[in-house]
Amino acid sequence: MKRNYAIDTLRTIATLLVILLHVSGEYANKGLLDNNYNLSFWIGNILDSFSRICVPIFVLISGMFLVGRNESFKDSYKKRASRILFPLIAWTIIYLIFSATLNYISNDTIGIKSLVVSTLLGRPYYHMWYLYMIIGLYLFTPILNNSISSLSRKNLWLISIALLVFGMVNTVYDTALGNKTTFILWFVNYLGYFIIGFLIKDSKINIPNRLLFVIYIVSSLIISILSYYTATLFDNFYFYDYLTPFVIIASISIFTLFLQFNIEPNFLSKMSHLSLGIYLIHAGVLTVFLLGLSKLDIHLFDNPIVGIPVKFSLTLFLSIMIANIFYKSKFLNKII
Repeated sequence: MKRNYAIDTLRTIATLLVILLHVSGEYANKGLLDNNYNLSFWIGNILDSFSRICVPIFVLISGMFLVGRNESFKDSYKKRASRILFPLIAWTIIYLIFSATLNYISNDTIGIKSLVVSTLLGRPYYHMWYLYMIIGLYLFTPILNNSISSLSRKNLWLISIALLVFGMVNTVYDTALGNKTTFILWFVNYLGYFIIGFLIKDSKINIPNRLLFVIYIVSSLIISILSYYTATLFDNFYFYDYLTPFVIIASISIFTLFLQFNIEPNFLSKMSHLSLGIYLIHAGVLTVFLLGLSKLDIHLFDNPIVGIPVKFSLTLFLSIMIANIFYKSKFLNKII
């Protein structure tokens, strides 16, 4: 099958948006904590809102490639296990050691119990939840693939939409009650995205590219406005969640847009093989950078006009360099 450079490009863009989300989110969260919705807040809020498609895009791409395959349970699990288990185990250990080291440097108690609990809850570090969630999707994939052959595309669309609605409702329910479900069940909320990635891939509907891009822009702006209101009224950023209406609309629009593109190999598509490594590494790089600024009492980057581009660029550059070193190592490339 011919390499899809448009999807490779989109995967890299989604990875860059993860970094932008974590960099810009600092400024939006500071506005929420300080109850100060100034220009700094709005810059962070808008960039964060435009970056919210990142994780749904990853799930849509996974569904595009994994749903509909004719594989046995054994083959499916064997292929997925080699892809996800090594990185999951290795980076869980790395980030547990990293967290313990940060606690030691900050003269805090290491808190072995809290580190163990965070791992059991699927969050050894804040960005690692995605790998824990995708375990469930990979486990469910052969079950799904053995079931969809008996379903019409119309019914699959209805099921996937119903699953997205379930994900939205379940997210509200868990948020309102503070529920913490086991990570092995997290995938259920993302099944709608997973199946839609497969359905859109083979869809013959052709939507004007300009319209899809406008939908993404408008949806992202609405996310930023609604997030401002939920911050001021309810002290939260509910509409940032990956399973809220406008994030869903924006994500599916951009995914559809890139499926309709005919893109030749480019710089971003050639970086695609490092996307998982960059994702895994960037959180540690960003944390060290922010810690360094705090220890040195440097406030130049408190201004988002300066801080966001510098933090984003430095985090991305170092993450690419480290990921590339890992990729070229016969041993370390197994964990990215």
